[in-house]
Amino acid sequence: MPAGDPVRMLGLHNTLTAMSKLIPPEGSPRRLGGYPTYTFGYGNSFFIAFDSNIAIDPLQLAWVTAQLEHLDRARYRHVIAFFHHPPFSSGPHGGITVEPQTLAIRESYMPLFRRHHVRMIVTGHDHLYDHWVERYVDRGTTYRLDSIVTGGGGAPLYAYDSEPDLQRYLNAGAAQSVRVEHLAAPGPMAVDNPHHFVVVQVDGDRLSLEVVGIGPTPFTPFSGKSRIDLVDRAN
Repeated sequence: MPAGDPVRMLGLHNTLTAMSKLIPPEGSPRRLGGYPTYTFGYGNSFFIAFDSNIAIDPLQLAWVTAQLEHLDRARYRHVIAFFHHPPFSSGPHGGITVEPQTLAIRESYMPLFRRHHVRMIVTGHDHLYDHWVERYVDRGTTYRLDSIVTGGGGAPLYAYDSEPDLQRYLNAGAAQSVRVEHLAAPGPMAVDNPHHFVVVQVDGDRLSLEVVGIGPTPFTPFSGKSRIDLVDRAN
């Protein structure tokens, strides 16, 4: 869709208007001054947004760390982070290609997320749906972290490229018995990866996820289903 297309501009306006109601103002303790980095709580869930283009930035990392360290986990049982570059992807921005932002996310943010039991990561960058599950052990308990790539909002669609080599990542997380499962991979052709959006439902301690395809053919990335419960089989 061309940059000046009126439908695109309307969609962009609506998106930014909706997001503006979530972003705390400058000076708020939930906003990193001068950065598009912020947090907010809704119900029993806490959301973290940061700029993955500058994932190596030490100030941003320190601020996100402080938000997690001082979070009331009795109140906020689910922590969800969203940013642009995924830690894992099998699309053209992932697979055998490891971009600098991806490497920084893996090395700096993923250990932080495990330390604070972040429940879900929502990213984009690759224009398709890709879903990974990371399981790890912390103080004798197995935890699950879902990593979702959802880039189906309207831009030209991508296709599966290759599997990433995660051996270095797994070796770094060996002390926590880190395992990564590719739960739902994109298809080999762009037509296999339709435009879509994702609905996450929170019900107390439980999360479920539904992928809603835009088009005449149902989009069922989970072995013929479009909805799954995000419950670790190990628990």
